[in-house]
Amino acid sequence: MKIYGLHTCQEAIRSNRYRVNRVYLMKNKKYPEFINKFNSITYLDKKQFDELFEYPVVHQGIAMEVELYNTPVLGDLKNVDGNYTIAMLDNITDPHNLGAIIRSAAVFGIKGIIIHDRSSCKVSGVVAKTASGGLEYVSIYTVSNLSNAIRDLKKYGFWIYALCESGDKYLHELKITGKTCLIFGAEGNGIRRLQKENADFLVKIQTINKFSTLNVSNAAAVAFYEVARQMINNE
Repeated sequence: MKIYGLHTCQEAIRSNRYRVNRVYLMKNKKYPEFINKFNSITYLDKKQFDELFEYPVVHQGIAMEVELYNTPVLGDLKNVDGNYTIAMLDNITDPHNLGAIIRSAAVFGIKGIIIHDRSSCKVSGVVAKTASGGLEYVSIYTVSNLSNAIRDLKKYGFWIYALCESGDKYLHELKITGKTCLIFGAEGNGIRRLQKENADFLVKIQTINKFSTLNVSNAAAVAFYEVARQMINNE
């Protein structure tokens, strides 16, 4: 995966989660922490650097090709305990939304995010840049079937909350503690039927009646805050 942007690359190094295969620097950029750490750096002029990407991006003259040392798998969640919150994304295809959700997850202590291997966007440089370093603090689990993943999570002791406008309870009305999974759906289609049917609770975020629609990344941020608030107060 190619990531770019100063803060994103700094966090990738700091986290020690990635093997850095290549570092690119624009010739006029002086980033001592990278120059001193890596012996092999490819220096490019602006035109060459811009050609690394398929479309214009804000790269700040630095990019890296990286790969995870260990790819998280859903079975890793068997052994977690205590207050442990993850999220599941159903059909989120906009990389900016995924990146924003990861950033909010990192801020509010959400440990991981589950995505579908075909109907969700992949983790990419755009996602990493939008997450602004948050990707280094949140594990991404890729699964082939979300409904099966929900059933597995229940076996592991997780309570499943599906966020939708048709929810019969407000999220803040419930006492949320322990192992928790929040499901968010794509704008427009929302959470698909099987995911709703397999959830333990259908919940919604309280808004004013005149205008109740939230972008999915904003809805996730509000929900993450509420869960974090409850869990901190219940410790």
